[in-house]
Amino acid sequence: LRVHPTGKAILKLGVKTQGQGHETTFAQIVADELGIPPSDVLVQHGDTDNTPYGLGTYASRSTPTGGAATAVVARKLRDKARQIAAHMLETSPDDLEWADDRFHVKGAPDRGASIQEVAFAAYTNHPPGMEAGLEGVTYYDPPNMTYPFGTYVVAVEIDPDTGEWKIRRLVAVDDCGVRINPMIVEGQIMGGLTEGFAMSAMQLITFDDDGNCIGSNFMDYLLPTAWETPNFELHETVTPSPHHPLGCKGVGESATVGSPAAFVNAVIDALAHLGVRNIDMPVTSAKVWDVLRQARR
Repeated sequence: LRVHPTGKAILKLGVKTQGQGHETTFAQIVADELGIPPSDVLVQHGDTDNTPYGLGTYASRSTPTGGAATAVVARKLRDKARQIAAHMLETSPDDLEWADDRFHVKGAPDRGASIQEVAFAAYTNHPPGMEAGLEGVTYYDPPNMTYPFGTYVVAVEIDPDTGEWKIRRLVAVDDCGVRINPMIVEGQIMGGLTEGFAMSAMQLITFDDDGNCIGSNFMDYLLPTAWETPNFELHETVTPSPHHPLGCKGVGESATVGSPAAFVNAVIDALAHLGVRNIDMPVTSAKVWDVLRQARR
């Protein structure tokens, strides 16, 4: 992380986005820690000629590692900025408070300096003996795993004449710790729920007798559109992770892991009175109709 003399910043990451909104989320972390507007934070990733070595995002890995590293390096820079601000304001670093995105002297809020003013001083008026600049590098190795929690409840209705099943209600409660950007988190959860529905209801890779893949393209391999995808009711609980400087956990795969069982079990529960205990995914209308036909014999 480097803060330029202009007060704008550049953050270089070893985790690569796959559409999770890293550019937004990580800029928000810098903004919250240093008081720099998110629009003034440039986030770069994915090119090891210019960014740190990394192993990709792995869906739920980015926030527990990259987010933590971003928070830690930002706090290191803020500690250095405190010393520069004390030099500018001719006081001790211990006499400064950080509030409202600026340093100010305790008991004298009018005597203060913004991070932009400190950043300029870091290159022009830093304390004697201090290395110029306001930048740092941090590698973060989590001390332990973080586990998000989730509960998914599905209510379905089955047409006894066709075997078609429809989702009447889906309630999801997720706990990924502190949410940096709630809208992005909800987007991740909705995407996971949609994929869970797809796996449980329609997605299947099959082969013919000659070993040719039947669902090798998107004309034959079914994907849910907005027409088939049900509405989701999203709720949350917040249990901060003790192993993360911001209390965050990953959320990338949560709904994809938990929801398929909820969809399938809802159908099985609706057919339990017929003695049904298992239906292999995907639970197609044809499979349900076959169960109903067998029960009528």
